[in-house]
Amino acid sequence: MDGITTEERDLRRKRLAVIGGSTIREEVDFCAEKYGFDVIYFKFSKSSVSDLLFYILNKTVPRLTEYLMKARRIDGILLITAERIIRRNIPWLSRSGYFFYVTQPQWDVLMDKRRFGEFAAQFGLPGIPEYRIDPASLGLAEGTVFPVVIKPAKGSGSSGIKICHNLEELNKELSGSRGKLPICQKYLEGPYFQFEIWIQDGKAFFPYVKDRVFYPSVDNGPPQPFIDFYPSVNRELVASCLFDKIEKVMDSLNVKNGSCMFQGIIDHGTPYIMDTAFRVSGGLDYKVVRKETDIDLIEAHILYALRKHFGNDFSRLEEPYHQAYATLCVGLKNGTISKIEGVDEIRKKPYVFNLHQYYDIGHRVTTSGLFSQTGIRVFLMDTDREKLKADIKDVLIILRIDDKAGRSLLLDYPEF
Repeated sequence: MDGITTEERDLRRKRLAVIGGSTIREEVDFCAEKYGFDVIYFKFSKSSVSDLLFYILNKTVPRLTEYLMKARRIDGILLITAERIIRRNIPWLSRSGYFFYVTQPQWDVLMDKRRFGEFAAQFGLPGIPEYRIDPASLGLAEGTVFPVVIKPAKGSGSSGIKICHNLEELNKELSGSRGKLPICQKYLEGPYFQFEIWIQDGKAFFPYVKDRVFYPSVDNGPPQPFIDFYPSVNRELVASCLFDKIEKVMDSLNVKNGSCMFQGIIDHGTPYIMDTAFRVSGGLDYKVVRKETDIDLIEAHILYALRKHFGNDFSRLEEPYHQAYATLCVGLKNGTISKIEGVDEIRKKPYVFNLHQYYDIGHRVTTSGLFSQTGIRVFLMDTDREKLKADIKDVLIILRIDDKAGRSLLLDYPEF
């Protein structure tokens, strides 16, 4: 009578717990209204006693979270952002009976850079040349060529990654490694790329490949994103070299439903994967995918959590893009925000289809040189990349973010 299926009607009686995930709240609330299920958010909050208690409990004794969920009559758990939270909750989730997209063994391979590299090599994925570090002397193997990149074996994103240009810089970083030797790899130079694989009932889809323009690096850290462009000018190269092999990797790990992000660099014509994230990317690429295809990728994870069916029709993910897109990541210097101007004007621009604001007036920024330096993320669409560049320049003229002394907190914009 009301145009929905019996399966969809059953969702109206469900209760979904969302752990963390403030960046996906827009998509979760939209989906909850569409299907009529209830949402209970669990996140760090200084203003909510219950949320704060849950945060402390989950951080200190995560296995007790299951009993709290049962007491709250939770039917499904959405935990697809914030890598550190996923990592500590996988053990009890794997045993709980809740539908969850990742198992501990899958996570242990896909989120450990060294293990992933060794596993993926079986399927022909090229590995970034690695330099051996002597654990006794902290010396490098003969033939090491600087600069090098050092990174922790576990974890994704920019945390813990440093670029060392000489032996002195490397020794300084290694001396602070606290007994856990990092991976030391060749510094790759070339175009950046990122893509995701979304797997539905064993069939793989690749909804985007994107390029990136970076801010200059800060304190030998990895350069941070400034602009992401979709689709990538190197899509065909990346697809032909990596897609089939990545699909075999995921199939071998028995990943039947779920999503994983891969990013890398094309060095001398070879695309190398340098990072993975078996979770929804912090770049919010699903907003671009939804605008282009009308497919809600966050909904896919929600439906899996509530009824173990990963999304609806994914067929449009296989079509080429008809429009050009960009995500502008406005980076901030360290300081306390006193003024933000231009956001409402930017939202009204015809080429802006979404905007996500991470910081507000009164917030203190302390992470320049890390991924969390992004203050505002603006999503743009136009007919081609050159028009997008003009749109971005228009946005940058409008936006103003200052500290109490009236000094701009906006990082200097690189050329694009």
